[in-house]
Amino acid sequence: MTRVGIYTHDFKFYHDVIRDLKRWNLPFFSITDLYSIPADINVILSSERDQFTLPGQVKATTSIEGIRRCLPVLLNKGQFTRIIIGIDPGPRPGIAVMADNVLMEAWECPSICGVKKDVIDIVENYDYEYIMIKIGNGDRPNRDLIIKQLRNIAPMVIVNEENTSTPHKIHDNALSAARISLIDDRYDISRTPIKFSRKNIYEKEFITLHSLI
Repeated sequence: MTRVGIYTHDFKFYHDVIRDLKRWNLPFFSITDLYSIPADINVILSSERDQFTLPGQVKATTSIEGIRRCLPVLLNKGQFTRIIIGIDPGPRPGIAVMADNVLMEAWECPSICGVKKDVIDIVENYDYEYIMIKIGNGDRPNRDLIIKQLRNIAPMVIVNEENTSTPHKIHDNALSAARISLIDDRYDISRTPIKFSRKNIYEKEFITLHSLI
């Protein structure tokens, strides 16, 4: 297992990073002595405002940007080859980020108005060679509004989202977005766990970031 090292003179950035690393459930270590860094630290997260430079350092303006820039390093990559942003259209759209077939994050956006900013942040925060958006073909009015917002941000395709809300009784927009990110034609229902429950569903159905670190 590798951990994110944190070394910064920016007090606010430090506390934001600690808060968000806990939310992401990512292992981390607060560095107090640069001459005694644990061997499992292969990336050091600092603020863009810090004036010093360190080996393996990632500098960022915000905590989320910093965490996203650390992710390929945690997975022993220089950058991701291919990132797919999956979007489940609706009044509360689901958004998911699949990087080299590994699920990085998935959430439900409170409203359509927030989708553009979330997607721009993904495009600007991650390190990758190629990125594209896959949006489900359901809920046409909301889908068309989202497409209008996202035009010219990244290449985009509409995919057949059939089966992505299975089972309907516990439909989860973020989960549907993760499924949509993997669609070439329509979602393969055989990927869905036989015993379905909300608990650990992402780990059961996808290769996730947490399963690899």
